[in-house]
Amino acid sequence: MSEEFVTARTELDSLIESVHSVILASVDEAGDPLSSYAPVFVDENCRFYVYISSIAKHTLQIRRSKRASVMLIEDESVTDNLFARKRLTVDCQALIVDRDSSDWMHIISKMESRHGETMSYLKELVDFDLFKLTPGEGRLVLGFGRAYEVSGESLKDIGYVGGGGHRSK
Repeated sequence: MSEEFVTARTELDSLIESVHSVILASVDEAGDPLSSYAPVFVDENCRFYVYISSIAKHTLQIRRSKRASVMLIEDESVTDNLFARKRLTVDCQALIVDRDSSDWMHIISKMESRHGETMSYLKELVDFDLFKLTPGEGRLVLGFGRAYEVSGESLKDIGYVGGGGHRSK
């Protein structure tokens, strides 16, 4: 892997670690878009987990389509330039994690550790769904002239936007 792609991967990992919520995009049956947000936990395989109210419009849309787009974006207060905020946007497949499963308990515990007292309260509410959002392809932007395509298991494949024959594995 080239030094540039190693640096991009390091910056991607840092972005994932620093961001505590994601912007969610979903669509209704007519294809009309909706954006929202949710606190997030990201596992070691770059799967995103969100615990969202089952009556929220975005939950209904994600449940129906089994798809969502997720964006992690650098905080405005720490960016050098608002036009070049570091960000990751990925298209995901969405599955509801069964509340009675060991996976649900494990992920909720991780979310509780990350998000504290509010999550401790919310986990008891049965009108919330835990979604596992598994990324497919996406785009990582690390500044002007530093945009990459990301894909593969754990988003390990990083390449230049437009290909150009260069890709890390």
